[in-house]
Parts: sequence; C-alpha cells; structure tokens
Amino acid sequence: MRIYRNNMRRVEHRRGAVIVLVAVSLAVLIGIAALSVDGGHLYQSRRKLQTAADAAAEAGAIELFTKYEVNTGLDKDGEARASAQSNAMANGYGTTGSGSTVTINIPPKSGTFAGKAGYVEAIITSKMPPTFSSIFGRTELVVTTRSVAGGTMIPSKAGLLIIEPRRKDALKLKSKSSLLEVEGDIVVNSTDKRAVKVGKKSQIKADHVLVTGGIERKSKQYIDAEVRTGVPPTPDPWQSMPAPPKGQSRKADDYKSTYDSQVHYDLQPGTYKELKFDKNEIVTMAPGTYYIDGGGFEMKGSSTLAASGVTIFNTGKKGLKFKTSGDVSVSPPTSGPYSGISLFQDRTNKAKVEFRRANLNVSGIVYAPTAQVKFNETEADFDSATVDDDDDQEVDDFLIDDETEAPLNGSIKAAIVARKLSIGKRSHIQILGTDINSYRPLLGVVE
Repeated sequence: MRIYRNNMRRVEHRRGAVIVLVAVSLAVLIGIAALSVDGGHLYQSRRKLQTAADAAAEAGAIELFTKYEVNTGLDKDGEARASAQSNAMANGYGTTGSGSTVTINIPPKSGTFAGKAGYVEAIITSKMPPTFSSIFGRTELVVTTRSVAGGTMIPSKAGLLIIEPRRKDALKLKSKSSLLEVEGDIVVNSTDKRAVKVGKKSQIKADHVLVTGGIERKSKQYIDAEVRTGVPPTPDPWQSMPAPPKGQSRKADDYKSTYDSQVHYDLQPGTYKELKFDKNEIVTMAPGTYYIDGGGFEMKGSSTLAASGVTIFNTGKKGLKFKTSGDVSVSPPTSGPYSGISLFQDRTNKAKVEFRRANLNVSGIVYAPTAQVKFNETEADFDSATVDDDDDQEVDDFLIDDETEAPLNGSIKAAIVARKLSIGKRSHIQILGTDINSYRPLLGVVE
C-alpha cells in the first residue's frame, strides 16, 4: 500500500510588519490633520486680518472724504493716516507685542489706484505660531492682507443740475402720481435739510441723487436711486458762457404767410422783441440764434414749433412758455459757441421756464441758471394726460385758452440746468440727456 502525502509548502511569518505600516500611515495622517488644523486656523486669521485691513482703510478714507473740498483727496495734515493706524490698533494690530505690523499708504503704492489721491492702502502683516504643524519644524506662520478704500469724488454724468444754493424744495414733485426719470444722476446744490421733496404717490428714478443738503424725511421712500447727502456742490458748468450778442432786428410778422387756411411763420435768426404764437399756427425756425429782447417767448393753443440747429436766448420777463398741445421740436446747434444749447434763459432773468401739455421733443441743454423750470400736466413717455378742473391755482396758471384735452407725446433728450425744478400733478418727465459733467462720492473699499 502506498501512502501519498500532500506536498505542502511551509510559510514563514514576518513578525512586526503591520506595526511598521501602521506607524508610517499614522505619521501621514497626523501630518494631514496638522496641516488641516493649521490651514483652518490660517484661514480664520486671514479673514480677521482682512476685516481689520478693510476697517483701517475705510477709516482713513472717511477722513479724506470729510476734508475733500479743502484737501482734494490729499492727507495734508496726516489725520487720515492717523485714523487708519488708530483703527488697526483698536482691532489689536500694530501694537507692541502683537506680532503684527501695519503699513498705511496715502496714496496707495500698488494696485489699480497706485499714486491716486483720495485713496488709502492698508497692509497688515501678522505672525501666528503653528499648532500641530510644528512637528515638521515650522516655527511660525505669516499672514498678510491688503485693502484699498476710496474717500473721494469721481466723475459722473448728470441729466439734471439744480443750482439753488440754500432754499428748501429746490427739487419738488407734487403728490398724485408724478414721475421724474433721469438717465444718469440728479444733482441738487441746496444746503437746506429739505432740499428735495417728493409728494405721496410720486417717484424719482435715477442712477444717483446727490444732494448737498438733505432730503425731506418722508420723501426718501419715493426715490429709486442711490442717495447721497452732504455732497460738495457741483459748479455751474456753463457759468463762463457769455450771453449771445444781438443779431439783426426782426419782426415775426415779416415772415408770416397763410396757405391751406393755416398761418405759417418761417423765421430767420436775429433779435425779436417777442415771439408769441397761438391757435394752430405753424412755426419753423431756420438754424441759428434767436435773441428775445424783453417780451418773452410763448406758444399756446395747438401751435407747433420745428426748430433744428437753434438756440433760443430769452431776456424777457415773461419767460419761456410752452403751453401748447401741439408738437414742440427743438434741437441745438452742433458747432459754434452755443453748441449743444437749445434754450438759454439770461442769467439775470428769474422768469419761469414752463412746459405744459406740449408734445415735447427737445434735445440739447435747457439752461436757466437763475430761473425755475416747471412742468405741469405733462407726459413725456408717449402716454396721455388730461386737465382736472379741480386743480389748485398753481395748476390753473398753466391752462391754455381752449381748455381742450389732447394726447401728450414726446421726450426730453435735453439735460436741464436750473435754479429750481418743480413737477406738478400727474406729470411724467423723462430727462434722457446726460450732458452735465458732475462728480459723485466714492466712499468704501474698492480693492
């Protein structure tokens, strides 16, 4: 009998191999944990440091902005730097034993705003002892953050500039669903605490509303714009523009003709004592300057006006009045000393510039630096409006002779410069021009 044995191979065990693998793996895991803990610590420290840098830069920027009119964004007395440094120290940085340094640069020395007045750069560097990562031989962690804040005025474009320096209600919208829409900014120079008033159910829409004084408390809820008060006033951009010289003396009747049962005026540039049109008269103005010498300019009834390449300059105490239900189309010259100026009220003339119920298509600049511009019962958004016989006397002042109700169409592509602006009930005014160079505040972190 044969007995077979399994040919089994003997395995030799390697004692301690698992322990080595565990030890190596544990070291790696501890290293990862250490880096994670220190990374989290570093992230939290960096956030805290960034908040402190932002606060320091803003503190300095506020100081620059407060003195902008005097110092134009320069830290002439060193108070902006001191304010930024003090703010950083209040947050625990830059003090003896804090392990941190604070550097304030006015103006900044790096970045987008390097060398620009009106900006503050705050750099904070802090040393932080490591925790678990010290097992790898690291002795400290260094964290640096940087912030730039602006406390200055930056260029902007405005469609409406109110020059009135002191009185309340320099810009006023009556109640009962009036709307003022301005492409760009609205600038109000009045220092009164109620320089702007918006009546109930009325509204202002713009990019920015910049007021030297303040805004009537209840009015703020009716303003759809970024509002800034305490803003330095914007100078009149055309204050040095001279009044036009008188041209050749003319009379409107010399250019009057009648055909198709309608009265037509084909006017030429020059000096007129007054220009007044009524009923359904059709008025055309050839390009040039029209000097109104004492008697005023007025359109009533359903008279129409087509004036391309024209500047109308008025010295008359009766002002400029567009109280017609007809079409009013005015565009300015594109060259010469009055390029871009459509309506120009003499600076010594306080007579009102009034628009009521006209189908407006006005471009260029409406310039009445010492006068009030008024809109009543006017739509400039291609809608219609009607006359309410129960309106108060202020609205009744704008009634035209025939009392008819007419659709109101048009737009005001002009920018307006006036001493005051008043918008009556149920008026919708769109000011689409942005020809006024102005400045708006920039206050806060920018980089």
